[in-house]
Amino acid sequence: MTFNARITMPAEARTGDIVEIRVLTRHPMDRGGQSDGKGGTVPRKILNRLTAIYAGEPIFRIDMHTGVAANPFVSFTTRAVATGDIVFEWREDGGATYTRTARLTVT
Repeated sequence: MTFNARITMPAEARTGDIVEIRVLTRHPMDRGGQSDGKGGTVPRKILNRLTAIYAGEPIFRIDMHTGVAANPFVSFTTRAVATGDIVFEWREDGGATYTRTARLTVT
């Protein structure tokens, strides 16, 4: 499966500013359990966790379950403290992980 995430946030902020981060992830969030047409069932395959790390500290984490719709959208805020990368990591059922990075420049 091709993983696609769109991260929207300002590229720059001043020290102490509150920064809004919006993340749209393209994923079917298949709850599983339906017939595969061959006598079996389709296994659940969802993104079960999103974590964001900024300046070496976790700033956001959400655990997702089967009730989350396809293409989940998440919005949260953080305080600008230092120039650096914000690392986003998604964990999928079956053990796959996907990582994206966005740079925040603090003046």
